[in-house]
Amino acid sequence: MNKYLIILPIMMIGFLLAAETGAATVNSNRPVPAFSDSGIRKTPVPIYAADKFYRTELYFGTDIAGGGKVADADWNRFLEETVTPRFPDGFTVLDGFGQYRDATGRIVREPSRVIVFLYPKAARREAGRKIDEIRAEYKKRFRQESVLRLDFTKAVTVDF
Repeated sequence: MNKYLIILPIMMIGFLLAAETGAATVNSNRPVPAFSDSGIRKTPVPIYAADKFYRTELYFGTDIAGGGKVADADWNRFLEETVTPRFPDGFTVLDGFGQYRDATGRIVREPSRVIVFLYPKAARREAGRKIDEIRAEYKKRFRQESVLRLDFTKAVTVDF
């Protein structure tokens, strides 16, 4: 269900109560939508203003050099010990399947995991440092040749 279908009636009740009591703002950080007398929004402004964030994705192969795979328990321990302390506000983990050419020229196909990080511009330098620490620890811990890092150079719009 669209979250705006739930939020809009609640917001309308809040605006009516604010008008009755003379309260001027609901949240000064977010624009209040303008409504006509018929209750239809006069402008295409969203109910909540979206914030700008930068996005970085890390791609982790799960094959271990010399044989074996990164077990789920080991992955979860890595998240708990290495990733979560650096990004306690959150991140997203996706399961995938990847293919690449290794340093010897061999085509490697393996299950993989992707972590998606979103962070505000003010935290960009610190987030970059933490992301590189995560990559280094994964390569060391699981004997990996590399961890692919993909940085989006333009801010993305995020609406929580």
